[in-house]
Amino acid sequence: MVNVGGRNPDLMPLLARHGADAAFIDCERTGIGLDAAAELIVAARACGLPAAVRSHSRAGPELIRLLDRGADALVVPHIETAAQVEEAAELVRYACGEDAIRKSLVIQIETRSSLESLHAIATVPGVDAFLIGPNDIAYELAGRRGRHTPQTLAAIDEACATLHGLGRSFGYPATTEELPLFQRRGANLRYVSVDWLIEAGMRACVPHEPIGARP
Repeated sequence: MVNVGGRNPDLMPLLARHGADAAFIDCERTGIGLDAAAELIVAARACGLPAAVRSHSRAGPELIRLLDRGADALVVPHIETAAQVEEAAELVRYACGEDAIRKSLVIQIETRSSLESLHAIATVPGVDAFLIGPNDIAYELAGRRGRHTPQTLAAIDEACATLHGLGRSFGYPATTEELPLFQRRGANLRYVSVDWLIEAGMRACVPHEPIGARP
């Protein structure tokens, strides 16, 4: 999944042409609101890209409005318990009726509570995949963002082992350099941001000059 970063419908044909599997429309960490999300969903689907939309919260009315506008997948943040996962799964069934079988539900694992409840969360029916949030976990465990602290790495290793052992689909943000570890952990849902793709392209264009070095 490629996070398009903002209200960038013109990116959709490029992502589809160059092999993205889904467009990640981020209402949580960008300025995208409901109207912009609807526009991006239409743009993605016109190019044959599934539209995965991360909501601003786990609130039911917000999730329903995104489904009503054609989201192919919901990425639900701020999940703490198995009961909250059950609510999200039931909401998809309620909002979509018979079409629910064609929708995907992705649950974010990003808090201490979700890690502690992971086995119960991961066995709730109706969930298609889990997206681990390394930076959010780092902040929860160490009080600062940064996925590469020993405590964070150990927590992510344990979460991946639990999900892999249960046969669940899961993943997290991973750069090209992180792919070997991503694969060893058994992850299969890779998330990248358009910022990373631009940075990698710029480094390829200017390989001997650090990004930002020019006046």
